[in-house]
Amino acid sequence: MDATNDIGLLKERLNQDINDIDAALTLGNLYYDMNDAPRSIVYYRRVLDLNPELTNARTDLGAMYWRNEDIGLAEQAFRDSIAYDSNFAQAYVNLGLLLQHARGKIAEARAVWQQLLSVNPDHPLSSKARELLQETESLVN
Repeated sequence: MDATNDIGLLKERLNQDINDIDAALTLGNLYYDMNDAPRSIVYYRRVLDLNPELTNARTDLGAMYWRNEDIGLAEQAFRDSIAYDSNFAQAYVNLGLLLQHARGKIAEARAVWQQLLSVNPDHPLSSKARELLQETESLVN
């Protein structure tokens, strides 16, 4: 099946059961992969209405908000992801990148990456945080 067929079937499932979280999440992910921020946002928001603790969906929502240039909403989504699951490393990486690139707040970005290293130093994304800290070290002095 191609993505168009998948989307049609998934929308049909949601029409039959508005609480089908798997269909909503899959739609959000398909639109995410297609770089269709507005549509992915709709489905990720539905997922989070059904289960606000899905930090992966919330972090993906933040990425789509950022892609849609809704910087404040993106930042809040990443911060909320961390609040729901302080071990969810991708949210720290994304929040730091947003602070650095969209807000120009390098010191704050570095603090977020340091926080990840404090909370979960052995996570595979900790190496990315270390790399980002090294890359930005000269930018704060």
